[in-house]
Amino acid sequence: MNNQKVATYENENSPLLRSVVESGLYLLFGVIICRGVIFSALAPFGCSYVASAPRRRLFFATLGVSLGYILLKPRDAFRYVAVTVAIALVRWLAEDIKPLSSSIIYAPAVAFTPVFASGVVMMFTNTSTLTDFSLVVVEALMAAGAAFFISRSLFLVASGRRLGSFTQAELSGLVMTACVLILSVGSIQLEGISLGRIIAAVAVLLCARYGSAAGGAVSGVCAGAVFGLSEAGLGFLCGGFSFGGLVAGLFAGVGKLGVCLSFIICNSVFLLSSAESSLVLPVFVETVIASAVFMLLPREVERFITPLFLSRESTRGEQSLRNSVVMRLDFASNALKNVEGCVNSVSRHLKKLYAPDIERVFETTREDVCSSCGLRVFCWERQENVTREDFQRLAAPLKSQGFVNESDVGNLFSKKCCRAVELSDRINSNYRDYLGGLEAAQRVGEVRGLVAGQFAGLSEILGDLAEEFENYKSFDPDSSARVTEYLRSKSLTPVECGCMIDSGGRMTVEIQLTGRARLHRQELCRDISALCGRCFDTPVITEIGSRKRVLLSEVPVFDIEVGVFQHVYKNSRLCGDCVNCFSNGFGDFVAVVSDGMGTGGRAAVDSNMTVSILTKLLKAGLSEDSAIRVVNSALMVKSEDESLATVDLLRVNLFTGRCSLSKAGAPFTFIRKGGHVIKKTASSLPVGILGDISCSSDSSKLTGGDVVVMISDGAVTSDEKWLEKLIRDHKGSSSDLAEAVVSEALKRRSDGHDDDITAVAVKLIEN
Repeated sequence: MNNQKVATYENENSPLLRSVVESGLYLLFGVIICRGVIFSALAPFGCSYVASAPRRRLFFATLGVSLGYILLKPRDAFRYVAVTVAIALVRWLAEDIKPLSSSIIYAPAVAFTPVFASGVVMMFTNTSTLTDFSLVVVEALMAAGAAFFISRSLFLVASGRRLGSFTQAELSGLVMTACVLILSVGSIQLEGISLGRIIAAVAVLLCARYGSAAGGAVSGVCAGAVFGLSEAGLGFLCGGFSFGGLVAGLFAGVGKLGVCLSFIICNSVFLLSSAESSLVLPVFVETVIASAVFMLLPREVERFITPLFLSRESTRGEQSLRNSVVMRLDFASNALKNVEGCVNSVSRHLKKLYAPDIERVFETTREDVCSSCGLRVFCWERQENVTREDFQRLAAPLKSQGFVNESDVGNLFSKKCCRAVELSDRINSNYRDYLGGLEAAQRVGEVRGLVAGQFAGLSEILGDLAEEFENYKSFDPDSSARVTEYLRSKSLTPVECGCMIDSGGRMTVEIQLTGRARLHRQELCRDISALCGRCFDTPVITEIGSRKRVLLSEVPVFDIEVGVFQHVYKNSRLCGDCVNCFSNGFGDFVAVVSDGMGTGGRAAVDSNMTVSILTKLLKAGLSEDSAIRVVNSALMVKSEDESLATVDLLRVNLFTGRCSLSKAGAPFTFIRKGGHVIKKTASSLPVGILGDISCSSDSSKLTGGDVVVMISDGAVTSDEKWLEKLIRDHKGSSSDLAEAVVSEALKRRSDGHDDDITAVAVKLIEN
């Protein structure tokens, strides 16, 4: 037995460890966020945090906030702990009411109501003024606003999206949440020097350096406003940070040193105007320390901060061009569909008019033989109906034995024909022409159907391209320019470079290169990730002639563990089954299994040709249906001999977990979800038989830990219950599962007939 084993790639994951780390982080942030104080006394942000935390981490968030209020001892610590617990109880009871908990105002309302109510109660227990009531209202509103921004930020972090894909509104929410966190560490001081203000100043310098004047001004206003409200006497920071950020942004082109000096000078001007002389030296020292930290930051920080200032919306001209391309591709697709319909319609009409007819055999014989016969007047004028019936009776022996002889004419004609020998010879000759016409018409019909199918295939290809372009939301010309310049610096010759962002905010980089330069995948991935401010997966490189096509998609949510095992018929050198597993560069994992007709070299040629063409077309971005249609046409015109092969195609989107199955003559596929095994069957013909192929398809939603098992015909036995049980109970790797399926299938073959057997096991794991 000759077995071929294909290597696998695995990625281990520990959900328990990740859960523990997340819980610890929620608890730690709960402790820290309580330190955020406004007006030197109010600390509502811990309450906002509990109102925003996801339900599965609500206990740890509540515990952290309660510990923070108790240990850090802000004013009214008991009140804040009580409000925190009340918010947690309200959320626990109301979380299952989906119309309520899914509302955008849910978190702000849950934070506002207890904070406001407890503040009013505290007012009545003390001597209060209108100013105290105003502070209660302001505190409740601050709690509600912070809850809104924190809830949106936690949702964005949990979504797994990249920073560069966030909209301006989403980034604004993240910035406000960051300001609350920075304010929380603002009270950590040494000799009056605040850690929070140092961090805020570094953030302003970063935004000014990489976001120019707009980035510096906006970040300066936000940071200055937050710390200006934190305690009395710090109002000058609003002017110092905002003006300093603006001027530093104007000097961004000079470099880091110019940014730092301009920020220190502008901030010092506002600092000297402060009435609080005790704050002058500490704040100046904070500015100098922040500038020093900024100067020492490594270049890796640029990879993180750059996506904040990338252009996210395509220009009007680019959008118009995109719409025009989509419209023209869609129009061309529909036009080709109409051509296919016209060809089929005209061919059906002409077939009715000019199709070969056996009546023509007898009419031609009459013209050739009877027209010069002396008895023509008697046979075709006086007894025309009888003569026609005599000819019709010759159709039966013609169809049964393929010819007629003199005795057939004598027996079937009611009147003896004086030219029986000549008549039979001419009928036989015309019948052979008739049969040749039928064969030619059939062949022409097959070719016509194949050509019409090509029109349909081209229509689907153009439709796929139109849909692909339509799914891209925008293009990023800045990133494209940076990548192009980088490629040239590496002595590569880029023909085209496009950075496209789809509706989910994910970027795809498509590059066409010319020349024979060697590409280093890991280096290419690392450097382009830095240039675009995103984390890309290993690039997919396809060579067509002297050109290379490089595709990079962002690191997906899921990874794949795949195992392949084959048994070859009678230890032959060639296997009639062919398998290929690959990434198409668009965030999809694809597995293709093909079984050629029979075994040996002929089957190996058909299956390898099928898989090779499918791989190229799917990497080019075509849909499964379009790719299978092209393969069907290629097999039909490959040679005069019959060529057919099955197609079993699995595509898994590694961002969503959505998988699709496409089958043409392939056996069933098994999907293991949890402890259950689902059998996916489909009825369809292999490719290479009919001109118009129709494959069957199915789809499912996979999650981490789910397994898909694909098999070839050789693994099919009379009862597949053993296979379901094996897949359901197997606990090892995908490679072990594939090998176990093939081994067990060999044991269960009871017909004494050997065959090629292939098994592919694909397991989805969280990345």
